[in-house]
Amino acid sequence: MKKLVLAGLLGIGSLVMAQTYYSVLPYVATINYSGDTTKNNGYVDGIYLSALESPYKVELDVEHTQIKYTNNTPTLNQNDFTGIIHYYQGYNLDYKVGMHHISSDDKLTDKANIYLAGILYYQTLKYNAGVDLYYSDYSNLSTSPKIWQISPKAGVNFGNYYSKIGSFYAQAKIDYIHPTNNRDENKLKSNYTSVELSLSNYKGAFTTKFSGWIGKRAFDVDNGGFIVNNLTSTQK
Repeated sequence: MKKLVLAGLLGIGSLVMAQTYYSVLPYVATINYSGDTTKNNGYVDGIYLSALESPYKVELDVEHTQIKYTNNTPTLNQNDFTGIIHYYQGYNLDYKVGMHHISSDDKLTDKANIYLAGILYYQTLKYNAGVDLYYSDYSNLSTSPKIWQISPKAGVNFGNYYSKIGSFYAQAKIDYIHPTNNRDENKLKSNYTSVELSLSNYKGAFTTKFSGWIGKRAFDVDNGGFIVNNLTSTQK
């Protein structure tokens, strides 16, 4: 979509064209559990929206999650709302701030607000490095925790997009999670650390991504703030 912007210089008016780019992405996923848990299965659906007009980008996401249990525990329903604003300084820096809100049947984490900020230095189609900072404010109950998380990351691009196998992007990320106002009934440790590696391939209209992580997590924030695992149980 093109927008007309009126600009003036030294009293002389001129008409310039500013380009605005929009993205709309509906999505759905299924969840299956195994091992020592009473969770059985579930699903996630949502819609992601973005608008980019240099030097700003706005991202919005609305998501619904439903989880069923193997015992008499009632089905869990949760809605997540995320908003993030980016500011691009020149051609190498990306600053962002935002918030993720949770409305859940889970009383411990209901009405939670996750505040986020980040900075990314990048050389387009070469490499990047940055860090994201999250503060998760769970305040619905006196036992609800508060969580700090810092996530440094770095990535590199390689390969030829026009080749038979396309181009690649590899990224390494560390998540360091520190619960505060911790209580014994939450069974949270003082710190959690994990390392995540991912590899993405770009070929034509398709993007294929593989990722995995090692370590331990609890109440972690992922995917730049769009995913919040508001679970007291430790993930391995």
